[in-house]
Amino acid sequence: MKIFFSVILLIIASLCINAQEDGYRLNIDIDEIKNDQVRVILHAPSLDSGNTVYNMPKIIPGTYSVSDFGQFVEDFQAINTSGDTLEANQLDVNRWSIKSSEELDYITYLVNDSYDEPGGAGIFEPSGTNIDDDENVLLNLFGFVGYFDGAKHRPYELVVEKPDYFYGETSLPRKSSTDTTDTYMAKDYFQLHDCPILYAEPDTASVNVAGARIAIAVYSPTAVVSAQDIMDVVRDLFPAAANYLGGKLPVDQYTILVYLNQGMSGTGAFGALEHNTSTVFYLPEAPVNALSQTLRDVTAHEFFHIVTPLSIHSEEIDDYDFVNPKMSKHLWLYEGCTEYAAQHVQVKEGLMSMDDFLDVMQEKMVAASGFDSGIAFTELSKKALDEHADQYLNVYQKGALIGMAIDLKLLSLSKGQYGIQNLMADLSEKYGVDKPFKDDELFYEIGQISGYPEMTNFLEKHIAGTEPLPFENLLAEAGILFKDSITEKSVSGGNIAIGYNPNTEKLVVATTEGMDEFGQELGFEVGDELLRWNGQELTLDNIQDVLNDYKKNVEPGEKVKVEVEREVKEGKKKTVKLKAKAIEIDRTRRNVLELKDNPSNEQLALRKAWVNV
Repeated sequence: MKIFFSVILLIIASLCINAQEDGYRLNIDIDEIKNDQVRVILHAPSLDSGNTVYNMPKIIPGTYSVSDFGQFVEDFQAINTSGDTLEANQLDVNRWSIKSSEELDYITYLVNDSYDEPGGAGIFEPSGTNIDDDENVLLNLFGFVGYFDGAKHRPYELVVEKPDYFYGETSLPRKSSTDTTDTYMAKDYFQLHDCPILYAEPDTASVNVAGARIAIAVYSPTAVVSAQDIMDVVRDLFPAAANYLGGKLPVDQYTILVYLNQGMSGTGAFGALEHNTSTVFYLPEAPVNALSQTLRDVTAHEFFHIVTPLSIHSEEIDDYDFVNPKMSKHLWLYEGCTEYAAQHVQVKEGLMSMDDFLDVMQEKMVAASGFDSGIAFTELSKKALDEHADQYLNVYQKGALIGMAIDLKLLSLSKGQYGIQNLMADLSEKYGVDKPFKDDELFYEIGQISGYPEMTNFLEKHIAGTEPLPFENLLAEAGILFKDSITEKSVSGGNIAIGYNPNTEKLVVATTEGMDEFGQELGFEVGDELLRWNGQELTLDNIQDVLNDYKKNVEPGEKVKVEVEREVKEGKKKTVKLKAKAIEIDRTRRNVLELKDNPSNEQLALRKAWVNV
């Protein structure tokens, strides 16, 4: 998951499952939507006599938070083979006990969606569900269906009844389709839950890359962004990823489902949730250029989950328990190294400049400093659901930095011959989809598999322990200078936080908290839409260049003019010209990364092995 954001596991091979193989037969009707609810009918496989328990997921892989999808179920009924109702008792929010289960034919119930609940029911939208008659239905299937105790590994045949103008895009193997019915097959509950389906009027694009079909489907309420727009943004990531992974993509199909929303989300967050062969984006509806870097970074992140934890994972998450999951110690691997790979592939394959790559890693250093450095990363991982839930987002900051540190350490030990790409390939070969590692043995195994036993001690100190990562020494070997902080003179930009208003497609003053003397003299107000800075038009694409140019070329005391559009009455705006004299301030930059002026040949060789620059 990436919250501007992460589900895991298992290779989804092309299947041909016999529907009569004592599995489930599942029907979801999205053609007859009433009161924003859909009817689910689930015919049970053969079950042992006595009582059985039907489970809806409490937690799903990749979210690391409680969702309680049973909360959306109403009117639960269990029907026997004679058409009579069996006794069914709700044990808790996610479980129902059914008596005389040997007589059970099917269960049926209504499902509400999470998007319509206050605050999105607290469920991160890419893992949520939406039911919008005539517009779209987002079938994150774990929000609609569960499994019976002891029958999680039985196959499912899913029949979706739909309006004839809807098309469903998914990585779930499709058995057949008509204008009004789609039939899918899943080998077990894991595959079923792991393949979301977006139903809407068709807006799709696809391309074949390195042996895989890459498909994109988009729901954009006002058609601001199309699937082809997004394909144009992310297309080059996939051949780069194939080259990064050894020449071939490890899946036959990868599906990107993009749900664009007008206004804020219920939870206040946007991002994406990864699956083995797909990802679901939930983003504000805005022009594609406003979303492009987010789409690139998050697509790369979600895609690289194919490596971790799809191919490389521990016993704790191998046979995932959707009701009472066990946490692994290695979120630094599943989320952190995935986030590192998402950035590393771009610089190494020529899609990102070295300066931009260093900027990204520097931003992660700054962000990581806002979390508790006294918590070992293995402990954070084990307790991410509860005690350390407030530290979870550090997996995308320090976790990525751990990936970089491991890469540089291995390259240093091997004189550029062996890095984290080699390590991941070797771990995948030894373990892979069907062979999990033991949580407590991973650090030792990395030392053995890499051929550098000293890596075990390195990991124990910096991941299982709290010793800071030795960035200064590691980066120096690649000719990169690392400094904790630098204080330098600079003209002020006002120290305001700048956001983006997707409705007006303009940059906006998001907050003036902490605004400095220059910003006060100009008179910025929250909600001001930024039009021009010293005569230069401001856009999402050029703001950084405009401000950098301003700070480089304007002297203290020079007049500065900023044009903003300001609401003066409800519904009425006017252009306001703000003026002030430039003020010089001391600006402190933290965790500074800079290329060394005269690197040695050895440093240049290691840098080339690291980032191909």
